[in-house]
Amino acid sequence: MNQYYVVLRTKEKDELKDVVDALSLDEALAIAKKRYEAGMNGGEKLYIFLAKGPISFDENNQFVCNTGGNLKIMIKF
Repeated sequence: MNQYYVVLRTKEKDELKDVVDALSLDEALAIAKKRYEAGMNGGEKLYIFLAKGPISFDENNQFVCNTGGNLKIMIKF
């Protein structure tokens, strides 16, 4: 079992929403979708990626991904 970060991106900032336990990135995406899709507004995005270390945010309140590029994105239209 691995841990995955779920980060919500809005127009204003990124926010760590959850850390989910899952066997794969696809499973983590399915869990995040079930938990958060209904509450998302149009244009918001969820980023799901392996939790390899502490998450950090830059000066623009956007997360800095440390996974080497392996992430899933869900966009609410």
